[in-house]
Amino acid sequence: MSFVAAMMLATSVPALAVTATDGTETASVYAPVAEDTVSYEPQALEVSEEAEISTLAAEAYDVEAAPPPIVVEAPSGGSVSIAEGDAIVWPVVSWEKRASGFGPRSAPCGGCSTFHDGIDFNPGDGTPVMSIADGVVVLATENGGGLGVNVEVQHNIGGELITSSYAHMQYGSIAVSVGERVTAGQQLGLVGTTGQSTGPHLHLEMFGGDGVRFDGFAWLSERIG
Repeated sequence: MSFVAAMMLATSVPALAVTATDGTETASVYAPVAEDTVSYEPQALEVSEEAEISTLAAEAYDVEAAPPPIVVEAPSGGSVSIAEGDAIVWPVVSWEKRASGFGPRSAPCGGCSTFHDGIDFNPGDGTPVMSIADGVVVLATENGGGLGVNVEVQHNIGGELITSSYAHMQYGSIAVSVGERVTAGQQLGLVGTTGQSTGPHLHLEMFGGDGVRFDGFAWLSERIG
């Protein structure tokens, strides 16, 4: 009988309960894990008694108001303000390829002038023509007479109104419209040979508020380098 009772106990009670003889209480393997506790030690910074505390002096500065924009009358009516721009670029790549310069010359064709009002660039037929600076388009026409396909842009350069004129461009190549604001380097059209022209080139004219043409190549060289 004792053997039978022992067998029944062994098969009905967990092994841990049968073999454990230590009376000390132990945590159950099924009990939830207690949360970790972290203790933080306060931090302290020791400063030597010989250390000196100095106050930084405020630096003086000047505040300059932005220059006022130039307000011009747009050809389509109304006024347009032109903010001053800093960037100035050549109107074409390969700007070093040039033909007639500004000033007196022998007329290259019948009806051509003996005083050249602009500078002729020869970068190649179909080369993009770009605005020399930020500005507003005041003329965009395919019927510019001797200038052929012609775009004019007005700029605020150092507070001075400057107009740049791009002539002899290809028919159908004008990429801007009157009243549009453009940025330096933005494409206006393509080099062509429209109007009074002897071959594909860009004729660039530049003038101030008085309308008097000046040497655009010298002007650009001085500012671009």
